[in-house]
Amino acid sequence: MGAPPDYSREGKPDDPSVGGWSDPREDLEREGCPGAWYRTPFVESLMRYHRRRDDHGNRVASPALDRCDDPLVHEAVQELEHYEDAWRAELAAKHLDYIRSRE
Repeated sequence: MGAPPDYSREGKPDDPSVGGWSDPREDLEREGCPGAWYRTPFVESLMRYHRRRDDHGNRVASPALDRCDDPLVHEAVQELEHYEDAWRAELAAKHLDYIRSRE
């Protein structure tokens, strides 16, 4: 997660004032690691409820989630899947941009 790399500088020499082109753009000293939220014990405990995707991108039912009555778990899994969907969309857009740039 976090701000994406600055691809406009890809392959160019690193500028000491801004760092390398693939360095995170967050202030890590003040804000911490942008990906740390998904390595917490709480999120790790939700992974057994996570619904994986099939070959066509559809969600496969999770028996553990279907049997769970806790609304917090359902909301947290939905949020986790939302972040996953946003990541997939961003990756697909970047892949499409890359393909178009090579034409």
